[in-house]
Amino acid sequence: MKKIAVILFSLLLAQGVSAQNITFTVPEIPGEIEKSEYANYTLPAMDCIEWLKTHSPNDPHRKRVSEFAVWWLVGTPDVRIEINAAAAEFENRNLLILLLGGWAQYAIQYKSDDQLDGCLAGMNTALNYYVKYKKELGRDKGAEKFLKMREKGTLKSYLEELMPK
Repeated sequence: MKKIAVILFSLLLAQGVSAQNITFTVPEIPGEIEKSEYANYTLPAMDCIEWLKTHSPNDPHRKRVSEFAVWWLVGTPDVRIEINAAAAEFENRNLLILLLGGWAQYAIQYKSDDQLDGCLAGMNTALNYYVKYKKELGRDKGAEKFLKMREKGTLKSYLEELMPK
């Protein structure tokens, strides 16, 4: 999972970040910090994830907000995400970030380390976003597959089989 997040973070950095005005202040990513210092950035990270959930994939500020959220997701010791690649079959990186972000929000809100419930919460976050912004995102085969499972009531059991034992 951390490899996926590191790759996403690298992609975001490579694309550049605009310093345009946004509706809330995204903190600057500090240099090297101790693992314990990530706790100081939990609330801003949760705000960024919430912003990502509610703004268009074409919003010009999305890259900057995503960059901070991914930085926090990769570094924080307060959220443990163990994900099977089959549970992250999204073609659109916005959906992958929302999967991880929704999982982290669940873990922080419920002070839970339950991998299945966290993954399911993250998956629902990503799928809800996909349904809302499908026209702007374009068709995503992974999201379509997971939506069908959710509609049939088989998504949770599918994810459960993918969880590390």
